[in-house]
Amino acid sequence: MVSKSDLRVISIEESLFPGETRYKICVQGTNIIINVSAFSEEEALDRALKILENIKLDDDSLRIIREKIGSNARC
Repeated sequence: MVSKSDLRVISIEESLFPGETRYKICVQGTNIIINVSAFSEEEALDRALKILENIKLDDDSLRIIREKIGSNARC
């Protein structure tokens, strides 16, 4: 299962909605980027984890992706 330690915020942008911000979060060692709207970085990471859980990204899949991407990973 992907954990918060596997995630890194790569971009923060102001949203059109007051107080809300868009976060781009990368799964480290891959080219997977999750774009979420949240009120804080912690909430953004939690939302990204839920998305990754919904698409069923598990440890085996993550390992395979990291092996294939290698040094070409964005983060």
